[in-house]
Amino acid sequence: MGAPSRSSNDPAEIADRPAITLEEAVAKKFRLQRAPTLFAQRKMAAPMAFSRLRCDGIFPGRTSAVPAEEAFTFQVALAPMQTGDIWIAGKHGKLNVAPGDTFTFDLSANPIANLIPPYDFLRFYLPVRTLDELAYDRGLRRVGGLRTNAVGIQDPVMRGLAMAVLPAFQDPGAGTALFLDAIALALHAHVMFTYGGVLGERSSVRAGLAPWQLRRAHEFIEANLARDPSIADLARECRLSASHFARAFRQATGMPPHRWLTQRRVERAKELLLLERSPDLTQIALACGFVDQSHLTRVFARYEKYSPGKWRRLRSLRHSADAARRIRRVPVV
Repeated sequence: MGAPSRSSNDPAEIADRPAITLEEAVAKKFRLQRAPTLFAQRKMAAPMAFSRLRCDGIFPGRTSAVPAEEAFTFQVALAPMQTGDIWIAGKHGKLNVAPGDTFTFDLSANPIANLIPPYDFLRFYLPVRTLDELAYDRGLRRVGGLRTNAVGIQDPVMRGLAMAVLPAFQDPGAGTALFLDAIALALHAHVMFTYGGVLGERSSVRAGLAPWQLRRAHEFIEANLARDPSIADLARECRLSASHFARAFRQATGMPPHRWLTQRRVERAKELLLLERSPDLTQIALACGFVDQSHLTRVFARYEKYSPGKWRRLRSLRHSADAARRIRRVPVV
């Protein structure tokens, strides 16, 4: 179903451009007013991209023809759609869409489609260069190509990945670099083994992280709570590939890096809330790497069951009660 032209998708330009430029290119391709787009694996020469393709209005017409490129897209239907049309290498076919259907397209064949509104898709864009580089990192052979499918299949894993990334389009704070990189690595692994036929192969990577690597990863996260570190940043500190690091960190800590980062941000926020001269919530949010006060409040409440303000008041009351009990226990001389 296509992607932006090679000039608008040039990897060297993408790294230094706001994401809105690619959003506009994808929107133009699909004739949409907007196509919200998030990037993953931004440190690579050819980043992966996730786009929301949604149309509730009138039929916009066929998708635009663009130059062929070495990339694949996986489009997961989030809602049903009336039967549309698809042309791949000039051959016509019908598009029957049910929620959860996954469509796989080789952009070197320059697919063109009639998508009948209303429709809603989550689109994963995977350049061949990135497909091969991540395979090399994992000690896997190059696949040379993927099995495409314009008919649509039920792929529970692909649908799960689409549903996992969907909140990041609705809540900017949910789309951290660590989280999007983790989704990208999971997507790559699934694509390699399910669509690339790399069956029975596994990398010979040892489990977990060495003590110095785990310590370095923790130190780097602590020093960069206010930033948005990526898996590539952490992997470089530990002298590992991104895919190796992501697996090893989870084996060593029992959680993916983005969740550990979020927990540490909440813990740091709690430390700042308990200071005698505590900054206001907006300052605390920015210092801990949250997008804004509202983002801090949502995440904090999810972990602690209370808003930051209420948590601080409860801790203050508990501290006062503990102090009063200690005073009562002091013997009278």
